Amino acid sequence: MNNDVNQARMVAEQDAETDVSKILWVVVGFFITLIGLLIAYIYQPTPPASRMVEKSHEYTMYYTEAYQAKARNIQLSYAAIGFAISCGLGLLLVIAMFAMVGSIGSMRY
Repeated sequence: MNNDVNQARMVAEQDAETDVSKILWVVVGFFITLIGLLIAYIYQPTPPASRMVEKSHEYTMYYTEAYQAKARNIQLSYAAIGFAISCGLGLLLVIAMFAMVGSIGSMRY
């Protein structure tokens, strides 16, 4: 049974790595920011049922648990990357605006 558990977790993590759209979660983090991070944490994708055909109940249980944990980790990581990019660009925009306001204020006609 222990070998079944390890195999289920290993396969589930590999499948989650393949299935989760990393670009989608970067976009979610970039455009939806903090709410996107919350969505990435709360949303739990379910693995396709076809992967559990003719598997034991224990295998299915451990596979699903490992799949959801790995998928959540990936989602949250990539949403955080999108959020960080969004914050960085926002900060650069604010700095650029202050620089423009400062240069306009110091202009002499």
